[in-house]
Amino acid sequence: MDMYDFEILKGEEVIAAERAIPLMNPKAAWPKIIKLAKGLKSPGCRIRVKEAGETIILVGATVALRYADFDFSAAA
Repeated sequence: MDMYDFEILKGEEVIAAERAIPLMNPKAAWPKIIKLAKGLKSPGCRIRVKEAGETIILVGATVALRYADFDFSAAA
């Protein structure tokens, strides 16, 4: 398992973070992203996922919610 950091951004400022979340692969980050997006009340936020300090996913919360029902495990 690899460790991933999840950050919620408002502009360029990190307003919340969860560090060292163990996941099997980057696709496994999407359910967590959706959960974080559903909990946001502030418009204009983005969610960033990092692996080993490098950004691997950066998505707006509104866009993430559009994919709430998508099966990422089946994606190529």
